[in-house]
Amino acid sequence: GGKAAGGKAILTMTYPEFRFQFGFLIAKGNARSVLRKLALLKKLLGADYAGIFRCNLSDNGPEFARFHEIEEWGVRAFFANPYRSTDKASCERNHEFIRCVIPKGRSLDGLTQAKVELLFSHINSYVRGSNENRTPYELMLARFGEGFMEAIGIRRIQGKEVCLKPSLLKEARNGIGRRGHRLQRRTESLQQNPR
Repeated sequence: GGKAAGGKAILTMTYPEFRFQFGFLIAKGNARSVLRKLALLKKLLGADYAGIFRCNLSDNGPEFARFHEIEEWGVRAFFANPYRSTDKASCERNHEFIRCVIPKGRSLDGLTQAKVELLFSHINSYVRGSNENRTPYELMLARFGEGFMEAIGIRRIQGKEVCLKPSLLKEARNGIGRRGHRLQRRTESLQQNPR
């Protein structure tokens, strides 16, 4: 969420072991919006969801007021200590990459889910020394496979094409193409046909 102006925020999901992060566009401060995105992720991943996201740690903001409800899905939910960024250091470090592209305080209202997926595709394709000079994308792909990447809309960006500057989203007209709109279409479908 942060202190950005506007009505949108990015819900980030981090897999700390590989410094991998992806995100969903949500209504800022809206607990229902967060729960819907997590339910969509669970639906997209099916039985794999509980294995990948066994343990979940969130902030204490209003958008996480219903976060504990995910425990009904066979996973654990915990809340970080207030004002303790060290509780989720890997997540906060990845947020620095986001701020390289979207400076803190800038409104996210112009973003689409496709642009969020493009942003995280670039972030996860950036080589990390802490990953033994491999990308978070490579490590997650090896562990969870192409189906996982397809479900969350993340793709590999060639090393020389990785861009972590504001120009990335300015140049992106349609996000990452057909695959980039997959989550958007599924979100709309889920909202029209709630279970």
